[in-house]
Amino acid sequence: MMNNQPLVNALHPSVVDRLDPQFAAIYNEYQAPRLRADQVSYEEYNKDRAKYTISICPGPSPEVGDVKIFKVPVSDPEGEILVQVFFPTEEAIVQGGLRSEDRKLPAHINHHGGGFVIGNLKTDESWCRQICQSLGCIVINVDYRLSPEYPHPIPLTDSWAALKWTFASAAKLAIDFSRVSVGGLSAGGQLAAVLALLSRDDPSVPKLVLQILTVPVTDARHIPLEGPSSQDDPYESHKTNEFAPFLPLHRICWFYRLWLGNDMDLRQKTTQDFKASPILASSHANLARASIHVAEVDSIASEGIAYHEKLKKAGNQSSLKIYEGCGHLFPAMDGELEKAKVYVKNTIIDLREAYKLP
Repeated sequence: MMNNQPLVNALHPSVVDRLDPQFAAIYNEYQAPRLRADQVSYEEYNKDRAKYTISICPGPSPEVGDVKIFKVPVSDPEGEILVQVFFPTEEAIVQGGLRSEDRKLPAHINHHGGGFVIGNLKTDESWCRQICQSLGCIVINVDYRLSPEYPHPIPLTDSWAALKWTFASAAKLAIDFSRVSVGGLSAGGQLAAVLALLSRDDPSVPKLVLQILTVPVTDARHIPLEGPSSQDDPYESHKTNEFAPFLPLHRICWFYRLWLGNDMDLRQKTTQDFKASPILASSHANLARASIHVAEVDSIASEGIAYHEKLKKAGNQSSLKIYEGCGHLFPAMDGELEKAKVYVKNTIIDLREAYKLP
């Protein structure tokens, strides 16, 4: 443990008594002694990203049958992104029992978190491998382009291109396009929520079977250029968890300035659109079943809960799990944190139910 060193990011008194002791101990070891990216300028962060990027304590990383990287063309602006595809071993396929009669497998499309600014294909590799081997399914990991070089809506349009590529490549990859799900953590959860809305309204895209939204961003309207939140902010967690571990309000402001820009007049217009704030879609009816996972001591906890309620009110199936005493990045702690291990098990259960053969 590093607790003998000065704590750069010591837990704030407003949250310390509400945290799970195991979560707090892991935070104090891995994050507290270090500066976060938002505590330096973007230029300083960009000089040495590794210095401000931590591997908290990821869980198992099992061997899979194969891993392939594909280059997917994207537009607006034109370029290409990488898509990483995990294929399960034959043993995992047999044990999972999800292969169809025509030897096709279900697939999950994952979008990493990082405030649309940070993250890459390695961010969720442990979880992707566990899902792939536990279920015997294909997992597609999307390396969308990042802000500020590629601001909103480019991370979304890249992810939409990757989803359409997945369906176009279904035969080549042996994917059962009737059993495809999407998901992501934080910013990745926002992308997955918007993809579920877009796919519902595009007749060329087969119906998704599940959206896994983990500590998701769902409403970008109320984050200021600088904290604290305004009095009319309807999300209580923006205030009560302003100093939450891993994602205090200051860090969200930093991410949003890079993702959405500094022009508040333009931002107010942008964030009124569902592509930035999925909770504002004109309709939430007829969406893929949702599995929503919220950290209790998280600045955006209220957003995830509100989205669950919005989906239920619109007549969708949606399950909500709140992980008591946990902060924003708790799912990445499944190497040590018991509640993170429970989270992984919960996502496996939800995916297995969504993928079951008729």
